[in-house]
This record gives sequence, structure tokens and C-alpha cells, in this order.
Amino acid sequence: MFFLSHLELNAQEGLPIYFKFSKVLNENSLLPSNSVSQMAIRDSILWIGTSKGLAKSTNSGRGWTNFRDKPEFANYGIYALDVVKDTIWTATGYLKEKENNKIQTGSGYTFSTDGGLTWSYISQTLDQRGDSIEIYGINTIRILPVIVPEQNVTFDLSLARGKVWIASWASGLRYSTNNGQKWNRIILPPDNLSSIKPTDTINFYYDPRKNNNFLAFSVLAIDNDTIWCGTAGGINKSTDGGISWKKFNRQNQDFPILGNWVITTKQQRYNNINRIWTTNWKAEDQREEFGVSYTENGGQTWTNLLRGVKAYDFAFKDSIVYIATEIGIYRTADLGLSFSRSNVIMDSETRQIITTTSVFSVGVQNDTVFIGTGDGMAMSLDNAENPFGAKWKILRRFERVGNSKNTYAYPNPFAPDDGYTRIHYSTQGRDALVSIDIFDFGMNRVRTVIRNASRSGKNEHDEIWDGRDDTGRFAANGVYFYQVRIDDDEPTWGKIMVLK
Repeated sequence: MFFLSHLELNAQEGLPIYFKFSKVLNENSLLPSNSVSQMAIRDSILWIGTSKGLAKSTNSGRGWTNFRDKPEFANYGIYALDVVKDTIWTATGYLKEKENNKIQTGSGYTFSTDGGLTWSYISQTLDQRGDSIEIYGINTIRILPVIVPEQNVTFDLSLARGKVWIASWASGLRYSTNNGQKWNRIILPPDNLSSIKPTDTINFYYDPRKNNNFLAFSVLAIDNDTIWCGTAGGINKSTDGGISWKKFNRQNQDFPILGNWVITTKQQRYNNINRIWTTNWKAEDQREEFGVSYTENGGQTWTNLLRGVKAYDFAFKDSIVYIATEIGIYRTADLGLSFSRSNVIMDSETRQIITTTSVFSVGVQNDTVFIGTGDGMAMSLDNAENPFGAKWKILRRFERVGNSKNTYAYPNPFAPDDGYTRIHYSTQGRDALVSIDIFDFGMNRVRTVIRNASRSGKNEHDEIWDGRDDTGRFAANGVYFYQVRIDDDEPTWGKIMVLK
């Protein structure tokens, strides 16, 4: 079994107008969190799901409305998101501490049908202890009831006309026609069958602990008839609304998907082209591979790309495909004959960087590509005048210090062997030369972060310390002090705790 740990240009500076950010005036207009794992762009509105809540932007990321203060969100962590017009559905969850382990736990669903003006909450889908029988055509199937939310996170949502589809770990694939008041269980093929229909004579125990294909991770409702469901056992397709299914995996086809663990399923449509894309992870068979696969013939054959790369998400702009992976964002306009990859994301205006290579989510709005990482969001234009990835704008959550001399480091404490800390400060509205040094508790200099670096007064700044000293060795656990010197002003001091 598996556990998912889960344009218009400004003539003066040459940046698109919507890359110009005005001063953020209130807390609610910031990103909820710098960990952005979910993204949906509908009707010119950008929706994101983060580790600390849901947010939307109506102006391409310049400002945000976040919903983390809404009591209907039982937990901040957004594990799944889908939007159709004014209807928004999210699945939430959290890590529960149990016997020195952290267990992913589903906490329910929060949805709106009026564009986010009002919200409703329903609890995580669970069975009653007596829900042990399911009638499937001519068959009576015994069911293992799922009665606890632990290991029952909903990892994907898909909205179709009048239906909400959910893909969950333990409780599998289900749908509701009454906004979650009742969830209908879907019977998928067990591991030893490649198809299933109600007129088959079948005999098996529906137990997700013993069948990888009952562990659902992605769902895509093309319409009320055609449904795709990715599991830990392959990719499943129904053309009769979820009644009958065909399963495609690495073992049962001549031209199969790369790996059976299908995390994401997306559709690419333009002109007369209709492709289904999947992200594929290794399951149990040694022949399986990480990568992505697509089909143009309804799953009969698959084309495989990015072998060996762990991928998370897709977005499309006509023929162009953007693929979010653990080693950056890939772009291809020729179905993988050639790729470009952006694995170092730097904002040339603010000097901010994304410190991780992993990209978890991606979305496209007109000519702008947005990506979500565990260290903030970034966006880049992609058109004839602006090659993709040539210029990035980074969107991050931080506490502003304005024109004060205040400074702080975040995260703090931090573990150098697991990440970075940022030293945040302002040059008080003027261009200046800045130096930052790190000292240990005995006031011995450990590291010079920057020395007489030119910084603009238009922005607040972050400088990154990786926890190493000037010789490249990691600093020992303890308290460290840092000094920020701006021109010849009196230096400002701050404190950082290293805790590995």
C-alpha cells in the first residue's frame, strides 16, 4: 500500500502592467501561505489552494482575497480544488499526530455556489459500520466500511453538471447530486480485472487495503457520461456515468502508461484535438516508471514522456503543455519532441528566488503562466515577445516593514539541512548599498551574506542564508545574530535560531 505525503507593456521598464505591484494595504490581500499546491483559473479569476487556506485573485496576482477566516473551512490545508463558474469546491485535511507518526486525515468539504460570497461545510465522507453491502447489477458485493477520517483524504475533485465527484484514499471514488448530503460509492475494477460492468458475474471483497485500484487519487468528469479516475492501480474510464469501467495500466496493454499510481488526470482540448494526460508514479511493479503519459484515442494506446521524472500537474495553452515536476516546470509545444525547463526561478526586479525546484501546481491565464511551489508562487509571460521563463515575477507572503528599520528572519527557527531562512528588511524608500553579516552567540562572524550590494528603494528585500558559514560548513544548533547595514546608517540587528 502507498502513503502520499503529499499585453500591454510599460515603456519605462519593459514589464507588463500586471507585473507592477502596488503596496499591499491589509493582511487579507496577501497570499494565505507560500505553500501553493492547488490552482484553478476560471473566467479570469485565479483560485489557489494552500497549506493555510483558499484565496482568489481577480487581477493576475496583484492582490488577493483569502478565505482563511471563514469558519466553514474546518482546516486550512486545501488538498483538492475545482471551480466551474460561480461554484467552488474544496477538500480540506491535516496531519494528525498518532504514535509518533503523522497521518493524513480528511476534514471535509467547503463549497460556495455564489463565487465565494457565502460558504457551506460538510464533513468528510464516511460510512456507517453497517454499510457493508453494495448492489452492483446482478451482484451483491461485500464492502469494507470506511468509518474514520484518518488516511481518508480527498485528493481530487471534479465538477460536472449536477454532480460533484471526489477521489479519496480509503473511500475511493464517489459522487453526489445534492451537494454532499449523500455520497454514492462507485465500484471500480479490482486489481485482477481490467474491466467491470453490472451484467458481469463477479465475486470479490471491496477492500482498499488489498486492492490498489480502489485507492483513488484523481478524477476528471468530462461530462456526466465520460469519467476518468486515477488510482494506485492505473487509470480507469467510464462512458456510462460511472457504472461500467475499463482499467488501463502498465500490465494490461501493449502501449501502456508509465506507472500505475496516477496522481493527476487532465484534459487538453484545442481545434479537433482531445488528449487525456496523466502523471504517473511507480506503484509496485519494478517495470513501472515515473513520468507522464497521454492518449488521443480514449486510452487504447499511450505515449510516454519525461521518463524518470516525478510530475504533479499540467496546464495547457492551445498546443503548449506545461508540466509541474519535482525538478522544475517543463514546457513543450511539440508533444515532447523538445522540452524547455525552468528550474531556477528568480525575480530580476526584487532579487527574490524560489529556493525549491519542486513545482506542485501550474495554471495559464491568457499569456501568463502561474506556478505554485512550497516556497511561493511565480508567474512568467509566454508569447512571441516574451519567451517563457525569461522573466519571472515572484509572489510571496511576508510581513511588510514599510519605511521602518525593522527586520526579521523567516522561517525562524530553521533547519539548514532542510531549507533556508530569509532576512527581511527595507532600505526605507531609497536606493542604497546593503551589507549583512551573521554572528554566533560569542559575536564571532560566521558568514557574510551580502557586502555592499545595491538594493532599490522601491521594494522590500529578502536575503537568503543557507545556514552555512564562510567555509561552507553547516552552522551548529544555537542562536545567531545578524546585522543589516544600509549605507552609513546605524546597523540594525536581528536573531536567528538554528535547530536541526
